[in-house]
Amino acid sequence: MNKFIAVLFFMFYTIIIVEGQEMNVKVSVQTLSSINPVSNSASFFKDLEKKISELITTTKWTNDDFTDQEKIRGSFLMTITEANQGSSFKAEIVFQTERPVYSSSYSTPVISIIDKNVSFIYSDLMPLQKTTNTFYDNLSAIISFYMYYALGMDYDTFSNNGGSQYFALAQELIASVPSSFSGDEGWRNDGGGRTNRFWMIENILSPRMRQFRQAYYEYHRLSLDKMYDESDRSRAVLLSAITSIGQANIEYPNTYLVQMFNDAKRDEIIEIFKLGDKGQKDKLKTIMKGIDVFKADKYDVLN
Repeated sequence: MNKFIAVLFFMFYTIIIVEGQEMNVKVSVQTLSSINPVSNSASFFKDLEKKISELITTTKWTNDDFTDQEKIRGSFLMTITEANQGSSFKAEIVFQTERPVYSSSYSTPVISIIDKNVSFIYSDLMPLQKTTNTFYDNLSAIISFYMYYALGMDYDTFSNNGGSQYFALAQELIASVPSSFSGDEGWRNDGGGRTNRFWMIENILSPRMRQFRQAYYEYHRLSLDKMYDESDRSRAVLLSAITSIGQANIEYPNTYLVQMFNDAKRDEIIEIFKLGDKGQKDKLKTIMKGIDVFKADKYDVLN
């Protein structure tokens, strides 16, 4: 991918690129320089990186056949932030995916997620496994969750509500998480900022966000994919889709889903509407400043 979120103060990193099945994802595991794991071995984390990459890229996640061009491209960066007793870890995951835009060399970002609530037990003898309704371990569950979510969002860009079956699998996975993990910040369904895995699925499957999902499809399939041939009309369709997302935000205010949309699409939207007319720019700024409050000043370039 062209854009990555920088993570500072790491001790080492390696990158594995593997193509297979539905995912073409770059996987990287790195550690903060401040931690000193009992294993104290670069090979330990390289093994973890390899296992994560194999789980993501060699697992068959759907019943569909993907060509190399159809595979979901992205990056999965795990930064180990704490290591306790040799096998207990805390980490941060940055997961991004993109898909190509029809009749162009451009790829549009689909998701851009930062998960700071990752905790797991791991040893070099432990396998990582695809997880749906049977819980094996927390790391396998977290990775599987993100694969289902990525599939759901990708399929939603090609057909209206096309990703529902994968969101349902992610929801089923959440239901399989044992009660002993009920206090885990990544899975819990109570209070807080409502910006974790539970709320990702709650938001996308909420009836109040149907308008968002319709608009998300229109944004990609009816606008971006037609931008090359019909740029002015496609920009108008895009503005209509963003207007609907603004309405969805009124119906269900300040969801994590809309926050993630902003993080993934902010720069893209600004670049597209630099070529819009003044009326489009003014309307877009009003909508985006209302839903992307903390980055509202970014849209001031659209004069």
